[in-house]
Amino acid sequence: MTRNETLTVLERVPLFSALPRKDLEHLLADCRLRSVRAGAELVSPGEPADRFYVILTGRVNVFQLSAKGDQQILHAYGAGATFGEAAMLRGEGFPAHAEALEDATLLVVDRETLAAAIRRQPEMALGMLAGLSGKLQEFASLIEKLALKDVPARLAAILLELSGEAGAVSFVLPQSKRELAAQIGTIPETLSRSLAKLRRAGWISVDGRRIRILDAEALRDLAES
Repeated sequence: MTRNETLTVLERVPLFSALPRKDLEHLLADCRLRSVRAGAELVSPGEPADRFYVILTGRVNVFQLSAKGDQQILHAYGAGATFGEAAMLRGEGFPAHAEALEDATLLVVDRETLAAAIRRQPEMALGMLAGLSGKLQEFASLIEKLALKDVPARLAAILLELSGEAGAVSFVLPQSKRELAAQIGTIPETLSRSLAKLRRAGWISVDGRRIRILDAEALRDLAES
């Protein structure tokens, strides 16, 4: 990525969106870029949280492992998202795993760099509060989906979300079906049955990892049920 492209991504990050570009340039100069391959582990539970990450390109999964080794994906983040900032601000260890879902470029922001940036521009702290509030809303939404909605409803919601991110009714799943199953809190076999149910209803078509939304309104009704 060019420097200008990186700054453009940073301007979309809720934590930094209130900052003028000159302050973003100062921040960028004090941070380091990290390029990783798909499957690379970025953080693990208990590891000292002395930095957080901004995703510039690619996608990252944040997940927990059950006692049996099954993944529960908490979030799948793309470009412009951040992760690890809450743990860093608490000064504790990271609470979950983070892994590159595909090749990615990350901006690594350590605690001292962030503290210096806040001293230069105190209003950044307000932007960070807004960003952390958004993260809390994400977790509340995740808990609601897992606790109150069945698998087809969770699947409908994530398919609509992915379609919105792609800006098209036809899109390729950015994750494997096993990873998608983990993201909605189920197993691949149950995911396959739910996909088949939506396909038989005429609401989607499935060709490998390519999904086409045929009836967005019906999916929305199901997701909100």
